[in-house]
Amino acid sequence: MQFLYSVFVFALFISYNPTICHRYNYTPEELINNHLFFLEPGKNVFSPYAEPISYPDKCELKQLHLNTRHGSRYPEWGDILEYDELEKVFANVTIAKEWYKNPFPMSKQFQLIERGELEAYFDGIQCRKRYAKFWEGLKYDPEVIKFQSSATSRTGMSAMAFSEGVFNGMGSLDTCKSQPVYISSIPSEQDSVLQPYYCTRFNQTVMNIDKNQYLQEQIYPYGNQTIKPIAERLSKEYNITLDPKLVPAIFTYCQFWVTLYNRTDTWCSLLSPEELLRCRYYYDITYYYSLSYGHPFNKRMGCAYYTQLVNEVDSYLNGSSSVRADLKDSHGFTLMLDLTSLGLLKEKFNLTADLPLEKIKNLRSTIYTTIHWSTTLYFEIYVCSGDNNDVKVRALLDFEPLPIPGCDGEYCDWKKFKEILGDQIGCDWDEMCAYP
Repeated sequence: MQFLYSVFVFALFISYNPTICHRYNYTPEELINNHLFFLEPGKNVFSPYAEPISYPDKCELKQLHLNTRHGSRYPEWGDILEYDELEKVFANVTIAKEWYKNPFPMSKQFQLIERGELEAYFDGIQCRKRYAKFWEGLKYDPEVIKFQSSATSRTGMSAMAFSEGVFNGMGSLDTCKSQPVYISSIPSEQDSVLQPYYCTRFNQTVMNIDKNQYLQEQIYPYGNQTIKPIAERLSKEYNITLDPKLVPAIFTYCQFWVTLYNRTDTWCSLLSPEELLRCRYYYDITYYYSLSYGHPFNKRMGCAYYTQLVNEVDSYLNGSSSVRADLKDSHGFTLMLDLTSLGLLKEKFNLTADLPLEKIKNLRSTIYTTIHWSTTLYFEIYVCSGDNNDVKVRALLDFEPLPIPGCDGEYCDWKKFKEILGDQIGCDWDEMCAYP
């Protein structure tokens, strides 16, 4: 009997021994390079090199339009609250004693970090080198080179860092010859171009999960089928009670520990490679049905941006504007809506709760796989000599050409581009966003 009791006690000890729990070893590079996070792969981030572009035959780059996402930042307030909850859940887990406490204060929510400043700065350097011929002899003039950001500190600071990269050493301030630039912004709730999030109809229908039927039909089954079993595994192994709703927060926690501390031995180590991917897909689904092709209303949410783009190009072409470069700094949701409105990077299938793992691995159009921090979306405007003085436009995401659906080749005829946009040009934003 004593022997059986000893065996039972040993088995009980083993079942709750944290040293045998499944912890996983990763390097920051392998997680980043697999597009698990908003972080851009390291080989691209801080490179001061970029190959100058080649121009189409008999064409000259006349105007440059950029919409870029701000650089890396601190977590948002909703994430921070969930990390506080995780702190309570893991308070008695031995292996987590070093790192279970939330290191991200609410006072830092959304703020740009040093890495984010450097990302934007090097983006500016790469812009200068990639478009060397365009920038040659073009001095800063606020009527010729426009900088605009949304009314947030992270975008304004990113725009400033980007401008330092473009005009490094070309100004008159201090020993570094810094160039001061004017960065304009308007109140968030009035900014339909860089913060379309404030569209009332969008907020009341698409972003409201209780009214977004498309999102409900996928996210709830996915939570029950995929997220809940992960919570059950962790609860059993660590002798805790983990609410399934907090499992995706472990994934974002992992991301921010990599982003700010370059560490994968904390929250990342709790999830297997497949579980990390499954958690990312939870957000892929969420953003697909709230910011992308999963909801029909999103196909019109970039109309204010494209209206401004078309008007500005046409004004330059007819001689009523002197703007050569329009450089905007905004948000991931802004870029995702702009891509959706033009039909760019659309998968051949919808993102569903039962999507096979192999397809999840190869996704290319979600916010996590596409819109990392400091992503750049360029529109190049060319004037080509010939019988008709043709005008062409090319779209690029992180300097990779994006074929525009409906166009022949990567250089799209300007008239055709406007035909594709159709009634999105000149849309009545207030009427579209009105909600009873």
